[in-house]
Amino acid sequence: MARVTTAVTRPAVVTRYLSGVEGVQHIPVDGPFVLVPNHSSFSDHLILDAVLHALRDTPSSYLTKSEAFDNTLRAQWTVGMGGIPVDRDQPGRDLLAKVDGVLNGGGALVIYPEGTRGTGWPLLPFKDGAFRFADRARVPVIPVALWGAQHILPKGANLPRSAKARVVFGAPLTADLSLPRKQRIADFTERTRSALETLVLTAAQPRSERDAEATAALAARATAMIERSLSRTDSQTPDRRRDQASLLLRLGRLTDPDNPDLRVTRARLAGLRALDASPPRRLALLRGVRREAEDVLRDHPDHLMARYLLGRWHLLTPRQLGGRPERALGHLREAARRGAADTRYPMAYAEALITTGQHAEASGVLRRVIDAPAPDRRTADRRQRAQARYSELTATHAAVLSPGR
Repeated sequence: MARVTTAVTRPAVVTRYLSGVEGVQHIPVDGPFVLVPNHSSFSDHLILDAVLHALRDTPSSYLTKSEAFDNTLRAQWTVGMGGIPVDRDQPGRDLLAKVDGVLNGGGALVIYPEGTRGTGWPLLPFKDGAFRFADRARVPVIPVALWGAQHILPKGANLPRSAKARVVFGAPLTADLSLPRKQRIADFTERTRSALETLVLTAAQPRSERDAEATAALAARATAMIERSLSRTDSQTPDRRRDQASLLLRLGRLTDPDNPDLRVTRARLAGLRALDASPPRRLALLRGVRREAEDVLRDHPDHLMARYLLGRWHLLTPRQLGGRPERALGHLREAARRGAADTRYPMAYAEALITTGQHAEASGVLRRVIDAPAPDRRTADRRQRAQARYSELTATHAAVLSPGR
């Protein structure tokens, strides 16, 4: 039931109910933490679920009032959404065991420190449970502000209204271990409250310069998801990574749709999806890749990945469909010059040189790929391909020099 719900709510949240997400660089891809949001609407949970699903692999868990588990159907849904029942008056040992299970398993535990919904501002008094859990597990607390959610599903409303929320994540905070426990928890609580108050005011007042920073961070996170999908050692399926990257890019478009990294990463994602698409859809996707890369280079001629994408497009696309190996050569030469430290760029340049018959120069470029460090499986595989191509070229060259043998 929850899976059906999230299949609808996650895309809907991104496309209809968010105006921006800031501070995603503060959310670790892996590892445990306690997330501390302000609470003004039942929509808070669905908003955080959509954003965290795009940012992390481990499911998030939410401390939820025990009344949400009174009805069997509602209880099943709440558990499926990551809910953990808590008696706010008398939390028991079983709660502690479940919290330990979440944090020891590397999950994110979401706790609303106000304990109930407020109006959005000012914040209600904080309860200290979130900080006791974080202190006990020695994990950070990450504050997050939601502004506008109080207008999406305000108290008394049964259906969402046409409004948008902004999410702003803050930097992680840790307990001061030099303090005695009672004082430590009080200090931890107060510092987080102060940080969250600042974040709420920030979320309520968007700024164009922050929008640009937010989109840059989202584009970087989407790129990281794509790189992980290509690593050959990823624990997730390529489809899962592409879905995450797609959600992150859609979030980025909310705040700065013209960001060149965002546009190029979107084109790169389309190119990867084209590999598994039907022929008609593949053609449409690949046309979009070329168009986006060309548009970015028109405004940002030094953009490394745009050069690489357009070069690969011309190298791999048949001439009758617009591919031009000589254009590929120019783009990939520039990419190899600018990105020499990453062997993907000289490797692609070497392939363009081979395609255009410049074997001697290709051998030199391949030699540099072979001699470069290979710190991961993907780079090691690339080195093997370079070695195979180099061996083919040297064998062909030897045969040309000794035709009678």
